[in-house]
Amino acid sequence: MSKSAPREHSQKQLHLSLRAQPFEIPPLWDALLIGRRAPIGPEAARRMAESLSPGQYELIPLEGSVIEACLVRKKLLQLVEAESLVQLLLEECAQMLDEETVIRVHLDPELQARRTLRLR
Repeated sequence: MSKSAPREHSQKQLHLSLRAQPFEIPPLWDALLIGRRAPIGPEAARRMAESLSPGQYELIPLEGSVIEACLVRKKLLQLVEAESLVQLLLEECAQMLDEETVIRVHLDPELQARRTLRLR
């Protein structure tokens, strides 16, 4: 009787990772940076946002930049001045910006507070 080669056993597994986030209408995130020669212009982006989510976005035109305008969720503008927010977006996204680009930005505001109270 001859020894047969040991059988190889095959085992298949499925690994599944899941990440869930709330779905928001419109799926624009919090801001769009719209380049001067982007495939969608600022006014078209504003109309799109307005049709999907009336009254939730504000269009901020920009001068002297490769970015023609920034479409921003109004809730953010209640927390931060428009000028400061746009400056932050332009600085942080600088390496991605060009005249033909539309960049969508997700911002996650978090309030941190610290107080010192007098002991009794």
